[in-house]
Amino acid sequence: MESEHKQLLVEAALAAANHGLEKESYAIVNVFPDLIEDEEDRRICTSIIYFALNDVYGALEQLNACNSDSAKALFVIFSGARMNNSDKDVALNQQITTLSE
Repeated sequence: MESEHKQLLVEAALAAANHGLEKESYAIVNVFPDLIEDEEDRRICTSIIYFALNDVYGALEQLNACNSDSAKALFVIFSGARMNNSDKDVALNQQITTLSE
């Protein structure tokens, strides 16, 4: 399959999630290993879809295995959905400290 077609399917999964089409989103996520070769990129895309479907814990679980700055930033953002304001401040400050090292 050509890369443009793979990209279109990933975008369709995100669009489906944004429109609340759970079944369709999860069906496409199931073939992500065939669409997205890089594991970290695959986990990041999967986490965004899970988050769009209000599965915060699923999104965070996907990001736990990632090491990139982008994944870490998403983890902080997604964690905010289940934290109070003081916990958000602590998590954000920890992330800023980690990124500046």
